[in-house]
Order: sequence, then structure tokens, then C-alpha cells
Amino acid sequence: MKLLVLTFLTLLGVSFAQNESAGLSFTDFLNNQAEIPSSAASPPAISVPPAASYESFLATIEAYANFMLPEKKRLETSKAAVNSETTSPRDEFEKQVDYEKRLADFEKAKQQKILALEQDYQTRTKETMAKLKAALTSKEDLQPDWAGMLKKDAGIEEYRERINKLTYKISEMKGRISKINASLNELKFSKSDTEALLKRWQEKNLLYISRLERACELMQDYIIQEQVKVLSTDRKKFETSLGTYNADKEEFELDMNDASSQTVPFDYSGTVKISPQQAKETNRQTDNFTASVDYINYPFMVDGAKLYPGAKKAHIFYKEQELPTNGIFKRVPSLDNLDGYPEWLAYADSLLSGKLSPKNLDSLYAMKAVSIKVASETKQGDGFWTGKNIFRVAMFSFCAAGLGLGILQDGDVKSKNDTKNERYLEAYYAQNAPDYPEKRDAYDKSRKALDKSVNLRSGFYIGAGVFGLAGAASFFF
Repeated sequence: MKLLVLTFLTLLGVSFAQNESAGLSFTDFLNNQAEIPSSAASPPAISVPPAASYESFLATIEAYANFMLPEKKRLETSKAAVNSETTSPRDEFEKQVDYEKRLADFEKAKQQKILALEQDYQTRTKETMAKLKAALTSKEDLQPDWAGMLKKDAGIEEYRERINKLTYKISEMKGRISKINASLNELKFSKSDTEALLKRWQEKNLLYISRLERACELMQDYIIQEQVKVLSTDRKKFETSLGTYNADKEEFELDMNDASSQTVPFDYSGTVKISPQQAKETNRQTDNFTASVDYINYPFMVDGAKLYPGAKKAHIFYKEQELPTNGIFKRVPSLDNLDGYPEWLAYADSLLSGKLSPKNLDSLYAMKAVSIKVASETKQGDGFWTGKNIFRVAMFSFCAAGLGLGILQDGDVKSKNDTKNERYLEAYYAQNAPDYPEKRDAYDKSRKALDKSVNLRSGFYIGAGVFGLAGAASFFF
């Protein structure tokens, strides 16, 4: 090893002596050594097919970044090696002025080496960097790879499965975007590039995730659209009994049920309008009465079987004539003690009453572009407490306060909603009991309390939204 070192030093001395004999100064010799040619052949330009979806666009950005990262790391490693180089210390025979000149020449040579390394990196990555920048700033609006999931062509369970897939994809894509962000940060764009490129990149990603989230909303709306669909039983004779006839109103009291049905169990009580002549003709017999019942497509599962207790309307016929009806569907006692029935009933009530109704969205809801802007960073050298920044801080503070109060109020809403559901079930089950008016009043009172709490929560959230919007708008005006 020592022999190799001595040989290297000898050759270096010979080289220097030859250069010196040709009239080359020591400074010129150092400058020549700073001309570092590329130590490896330029890598072939990366070829990426045009993006057909946002997922393939992410793959493109990832490919460009992965192509450039080894080059960037190679540059940083080489620069670190150059920066770690040191010159020999001054000895007792070297003048101070000569030492200072030698030191200055050495540092100049190091900087030239680093410049040569950076120029080599720029040359090797120029084409790929241009493609990466073009892709990041592209105005092409690429849709997610929907894989047919936006179509309204399935049942409720399939839509729920799609929600699960979309939710998983959102999580997965956020992680993937985060990794790509880390790779882009390692490339260390200039400040101007960061402003122009990464801001646009962030906006694209926010739009992409927003579309996936809106697709989840769309699937949920598809579910509700299916659940509120009105189905009907066949028209047939159900168990029916006639009560008192009111000749002045031309109405028969009527009870009808099919409580033991394995498909649409119901218990109906009300009145039917029928002329005195027809009423007399019936002789209080129900032989000529038939009916069909409308119900919503929201089943209650019992041991894997589907029951549809969500009866909505009764169509009652005398012979071939449909009679005007007015009545209610009462609880079916056989369902009361089944697991999950109270929860099913509360949700079904929301569907039947219209409190939970579909927005009738279609695929365009998820596909359309939503304007998303990312605020620019404050320019260096500007004081923070400018008029605009003070306004922004105030607006965002009010926004945060409103949001916090809204979240607190949300807990109160949930509590009052639980109370309302309990009062509803109590009133529902007590329809034929003496204390029904009291139970009904308690339900009305709990519902009004819930409405008041919901309005208060909405006020807080609306206020937070207004203040937040005002704060965000200050970035553009």
C-alpha cells in the first residue's frame, strides 16, 4: 500500500514538473484539475406513455422523480466529497502571502469543481426535468380511474362496497401522493419553481381527492335513491274489518293488516270514503274489499331474510273502485323485540317523512371540476403584520371559533336526536294507549328542541364558513 501511495505521489510530481516546465502556473494547474468530465455516460431519456387517468399521471410524476433522484443523490455525494477536500497546512518555509494565495486558489478550484458537477447534473437531467415541469404545470384535467363505479347500475349492497373501495383508495392515494411529495422535495426546486410548480401540483391533488370524496357522496345518494323507491304489493284481499259508518262524512272506519306476512308486514287503521248506498250494500262484510300497499325499498333483515315493514300508503278498493283513504300504519307487535328494529325504525321514519331524501345526484357530481386554489407563501422580506395578514388572522380566528362552537353544538344535536328518537318510539308504541297524547306531545317537544339545536349548530358552521371564505379570499384580492 505504501508503495502504491509513493508511486502515485511520484507520478503527480512528474506531472506537475512537466506542466511547470511548459510555463503552466500552479493556479492554472488547479483550474485544469477542476474540469471534471462526467464520470458516467448520460442515462437514456425516460419514456413515459401519455397519462389516461390521474392515477397514471401520478405514476408519470413518480417515474420522473425516481429517474432523477439517483442523479441528484450522486450530485450531492460528489459535492460533499469536494467540500470535504482540504489543502496541506502552511509549513515554516512558506511565506504567509504564498500560503494565502495557495489557499485562495484551492477554494476557487473547489468551487469550479462543484460548478462543473452541477453543470454535468443539469446536462444529464435536462430533458427529464423539462418533462417533469411540463407535467406538473399541465392544464389537462385528468379524471380518476373510475372503473365504472360512477354508473347507477347496481343495488344497495354494491354501492356500499363501492364506498368501501373508494374510502380505501382515498387513504391509499393520499399516502402515495405524500411519498411523491417527499421525492419532489428531495429534488430541491428553486423558490420560483416551487411557487409555480408545486402549487399547481398541490391543486391537482386536492381536486383529485375531492373527486373521490364526492364519489363517496354520490354512492350514498344512490343508496338513498334506492331506499326511497316505492314498491307495491299485489292487489289482494287482506284481513280487514269495518267499524262505524259516518253517513255525514260518508266514511267507514276500517282496520286492515297482514302482520304475519313474510315480505311486507303491516297494520293499518283509518277511514275509507264510500257512498251510503255502497256502504249499505256491503252489509258490513269485507268480501268485496281488496287492497295493495306501497312500501319503501328499505328492508329489515331477520335471520338473513328481508322484511319490508316500511309501509307508506294503502290503496283500498271496493270491487273495482279505489276508495279515498285516510289513516296510519301502526307498529307490528311481532317486530318489537327483534334486534336492530328500533334503529331500523328511526332510519325508516326519516325516509318515509322525507327528512332523509336523495339529492338525485348523477356521475357529473363527482366528475366535474371544483375550483381549488392553494394560497401563495408570503414573500421573503415582507413584514408579516401587514393589513392583509392582520385581516386574515382575524378572519381565520373567527372561523376557528365558529367551528369549535359548532363541534360542541354537534354533541348537543346528537344527544337531542337520540332523545327525539326515544320519544318517537314511545309515542309510536302508545298509539292505542290512553297516554298517547302525552307521549305525542313529548315527542313534538323533543323534535322542536332538536330543530333549535340544529339551527344553532348550522349558524355556527355557516359563520365559520363565511369567516373562512373571507380569510381565503384575502389571498386573491
